[in-house]
Amino acid sequence: MSDPGNEFKGQNVLIERNNTAAMASKFGMPVEKYDDILGACRRQLFNVRSTRPRPHLDDKVIVSWNGLVISSFARASKILEDEPEGTKFNFPVTGSDPKEYMEVAEKAASFIRKQLYNQETRRLQHSFRNCPSKVPGFLDDYAFLISGLLDIYEFGGAVFWLVWAIELQDIQDELFLDGKGGGYFNTPGEDPSVLLRVKEDHDGAEPSGNSVSVINLVRLSCIVAGNRSDHYRENAEHLLAVFETRLKDMAMAVPLMCCGADMLSVPSGKQVVLVGQKSSIEFEKMLAAAHASYDPNKTVIHVDPTEEEELEFWEENNGKIATMAKNNFVSDKVVALVCQNFTRSPPVTNPKSLEALLSKKDSFSS
Repeated sequence: MSDPGNEFKGQNVLIERNNTAAMASKFGMPVEKYDDILGACRRQLFNVRSTRPRPHLDDKVIVSWNGLVISSFARASKILEDEPEGTKFNFPVTGSDPKEYMEVAEKAASFIRKQLYNQETRRLQHSFRNCPSKVPGFLDDYAFLISGLLDIYEFGGAVFWLVWAIELQDIQDELFLDGKGGGYFNTPGEDPSVLLRVKEDHDGAEPSGNSVSVINLVRLSCIVAGNRSDHYRENAEHLLAVFETRLKDMAMAVPLMCCGADMLSVPSGKQVVLVGQKSSIEFEKMLAAAHASYDPNKTVIHVDPTEEEELEFWEENNGKIATMAKNNFVSDKVVALVCQNFTRSPPVTNPKSLEALLSKKDSFSS
């Protein structure tokens, strides 16, 4: 059943059916030695496969797909730093250093901004191959890219990427938002040949633009303050109302939208605010600690008060964050504060202390 074409009849195909510890025990050897043997086998297979003709490369660049990849690399740049020191991977691959992952994410985002974004009209083109295509960006292109830009910022990138994410959200609302009915159409309403504009909701091999947009809106509402924050939450609520029946009757078809609904239902998520100079090693360690535990209702904001443009952004978009940054800046340390339910934790300057603080449910004081 697993070989319908009989391509491997009479041959062996290596497969590991049990976990590493069980197999090491079966063969009476330490787990480390078993891992080394498997690593050597994988390398030998890889070397043989490398001699074969490679499949043809699909070399077009699609904005939406790149948005998903940007998110993955940005997140991995900090999450994988949490691997214990001395971890052996047994089959190393070039470019496996987590420190390089953010560079990959920012390089991809920079390419899209340079080649597929018109800074005058603030609009995206859908794809690139040798040159930008004439096809305008779809909802997925905007939503997935915004998600990627938010991840670049939260996982250590410059506030520039956050500013661009906000700009793209504005143009997404202008082009795709159903102001009366709620939710986003897949296409802008400018092409007369498109007779029916649909609102996609299915989260399959790729998530839907509407599902990703719910999460984007909730995340943005937790970053900025005032009327803009309220606007984002209202749009998220209206979007979910459009798909209410779908969520109730067939939640398994919209799993990511369910995640968005759960995020929106939380009255006050955690805000982790890091204050300090971003060029320091201490900043990297504190940022990795802020992302060490998984919490979808956590927003990580980092501010370097010595950067005038950055501080100006927070003064315009979230005065409380700007004030917090100015009041807690220490030139030779990175200070972390955790805020939730209108209360704030005592400042901490040690990564382990921050991890411990985030692992507790009730660890805040007024």
